[in-house]
Amino acid sequence: MKIEIYYFSGTGNSLHVARELQKRLTKAILVPVIGALKKERIKTNTASVGFIFPNFCLSIPMPIYDFLKKADLSSAQYIFAICTRGGSQNEAFYSINTLLKRQNKHIQSQMTINMPWNIPIGKEDLPNSINEEKMKQLEENLQKKLDYFSKIIITKRDYQEEDLEIVMPVPSWIKMLNRLMPHLFHQSHFYFYRKMIHFYSNGKCNGCGICTTVCPQGKIDLIDQKPVWSKEIDCLGCFACINYCPQKSIQVKSQLPLRSYTEQTGRYHHPLISYRDIAHQKD
Repeated sequence: MKIEIYYFSGTGNSLHVARELQKRLTKAILVPVIGALKKERIKTNTASVGFIFPNFCLSIPMPIYDFLKKADLSSAQYIFAICTRGGSQNEAFYSINTLLKRQNKHIQSQMTINMPWNIPIGKEDLPNSINEEKMKQLEENLQKKLDYFSKIIITKRDYQEEDLEIVMPVPSWIKMLNRLMPHLFHQSHFYFYRKMIHFYSNGKCNGCGICTTVCPQGKIDLIDQKPVWSKEIDCLGCFACINYCPQKSIQVKSQLPLRSYTEQTGRYHHPLISYRDIAHQKD
């Protein structure tokens, strides 16, 4: 059974999950959403189609949103989705089904997998803060869930997982807002990173250019061996530039009163996913 798995990954968690699932589905191929979006026309070619992506602000990342608006999924008779997250609330599957309705499709099986937190916001206070023991537990849980979920995909069964692993719930009014106005929710995400967040590099930068390589939007240029973030290109908020910076030079400032956007914030990317793997999504 041939399967297409479309993925988007900022710091490697979702790509790791995609690769581990592919090992269990021998005829599955991985397709980077960023690369697919460069095509004028996107059309799936298999009866089984999957999506793997991180939870962004309760919902789906903008590349997944853009892909689902653009792609012809007429070949897909069975659709599955996996959302990775640091433990926060997840409304991503609702967002996907809203977009799939336009093609008279829906998700047949879905699963949420908790991973190490990869956003530079107060890691020391978060339930999935990074340490060896926690990462080992999360990886063991991931492998068990993929063993189970891969069998569901192979047999094309319906599966709507009951989400019992939320460690960071959000107020019900925020969930309702996301459901009532999903497009506005996504546009506000772009506005947040365009107007409220500022990236910069400190004196540790050695001009290696890894940040320019991993940025899925091509937003970063090296000028005089220093990264410069274009104001004309939208940021996806994937934080790949921050977490893959080998010098820990890249920093974030916020106009909001978030104490966690500081130079003391830690870094994380999945240990099995290199910056070249992330950059490959643009091919």
